Amino acid sequence: MSERANFDLTNQFLIAMPGMADPNFAGAVIYVCEHTPKGALGLVINRPTDLTLAALFERIELPLNDPERAGAPVYFGGPVQTDRGFVLHAPVGQYTSSIKVGDLALTTSRDVLQAVAEGQGPGQMLVTLGYAGWGAG
Repeated sequence: MSERANFDLTNQFLIAMPGMADPNFAGAVIYVCEHTPKGALGLVINRPTDLTLAALFERIELPLNDPERAGAPVYFGGPVQTDRGFVLHAPVGQYTSSIKVGDLALTTSRDVLQAVAEGQGPGQMLVTLGYAGWGAG
């Protein structure tokens, strides 16, 4: 087996080189959440959208009574499944669809947002729409 086959980028950052021509990734910083022989999944963490958490919670019919979080941006997580939300957060509680990523957790289910709406849930979180994904190799 080659050394490359054992190379795991999970819990690492990918930073686009200045000459990156692909508009999806030019200037992007990507946090790699999962990297296996089958492929990789990451979140662009430096592209805030015009959508705020307050507006997102309104769209999914959850009350957000936390003024400190209300104005926080939702980020463009990548070009794949931009209609799906991903929450990268401090690992508190266990939410449906959670996976541990280093010292963080990644959740794709609504229950983490429900907990936030109830004044519970993770104190720190980054919400994205979409993700960056790569196939094997």
